[in-house]
Formats: sequence, C-alpha cells, structure tokens
Amino acid sequence: MKESVAIAVLVGCLSTGAHAVGWNETVDGDLSNDRLAPTHISLGLGLNPLKGGFGQPDLDYLAVVVPAGMQLSALRHGADMAIGGVRSFIGVQAGDQMTVPPDTGSSDGLLGWAHFQDAPVGTDLLPAIGQGFGAAGFVGPLPMGTYTFWIQDTSSEAGLAFAFDVEVTAVPEPATVGLWLVGIAAGSMRILRRGAIT
Repeated sequence: MKESVAIAVLVGCLSTGAHAVGWNETVDGDLSNDRLAPTHISLGLGLNPLKGGFGQPDLDYLAVVVPAGMQLSALRHGADMAIGGVRSFIGVQAGDQMTVPPDTGSSDGLLGWAHFQDAPVGTDLLPAIGQGFGAAGFVGPLPMGTYTFWIQDTSSEAGLAFAFDVEVTAVPEPATVGLWLVGIAAGSMRILRRGAIT
C-alpha cells in the first residue's frame, strides 16, 4: 500500500512533459525593445534562465507563457548580474503586451514591479514585485497565463547585464494533495498507536 501511494504521488508530480527553457541574448538574440511587441517565451517545468544586456537606452520586453497545470513560483536573482550604480527595474503586466510606457511616473496598469539592484544572488524577487507600490499587486505564484515583463536599468554604463532564474512548478492536483493528506493521517495514526502501546 505504501509503495503504491508513493508511486502515485511521484507520477502526479512528474506527469507533465514540459521542460525548462529560457532566453540568453548572446545565443538567442536581443529581446524586444518594443513594449507592444515583446519577445514571446514559453516556460517549462524547472528553472528557466533569462540573461541579457541592459542599461540606458536598452529596454527589454518579454512575454512569458506559463502552461496549464503550472505556476510561476519564483523569479530568482541570477549569479551573472552586472548592475549599474543607478536603478535596475523589473515590472510585470498580465497579458501579451506592456501597455505602461517607460516614461510614465506611475505604476498604474502594472501587476507588480521592483527595483533589484541591491538584491543578493538567489533572492526570490517575486514577493517584492507583487508588493510594488501603486501596482495591482499579487501574493504567491502567478498561475497559468501570459505575463509581459519589462526590464531596464537607468544607467548608461557599458556592459550591464541581467540574469534571472524563472522557476516554474507543477500546480498540485487535488488527487495528489488528497494522497498526501491520507499519507500524513496514516503516519499520524501509526505514531499515536505506538505511543498508546508503550
């Protein structure tokens, strides 16, 4: 019985055929500078690396697709960042365009945003993005759908680069959650019985 429950949980977690992808500007080309026509990237299960050059006046716009049954659960500050001394910014909007112009002084229309120049490597920026002042805001992972990200640095220094690891995880299926709960309950009962016997 224990083996069949463990196998069912494992199969539920691995049932998707998607795999991590990403974008590296040195290999895949420059990300779009047009907020109304961003570069489209499909995300896969796992870590999806995003790397590119930025700085004034290079703006980068990319629309990522989170597939059905998955969620964008983290956006981690990568190890290959080369940040300027001014401000590094990332914003996100639901949908396949960025309707907020770069010269606006308002975050109205954004789902979230954050400055990330001071974040240590490995920091998950998603919570800070979800709390960006004046934006619609969100808590927790971003569910399936399309999201457009806007990345920029206001410095004109040469050689600036961004690097993110976009983490996509499977959404736990109700049946899988039920199996976990059954397993936890069975384990608890066994511990209680042992305690009563001794």
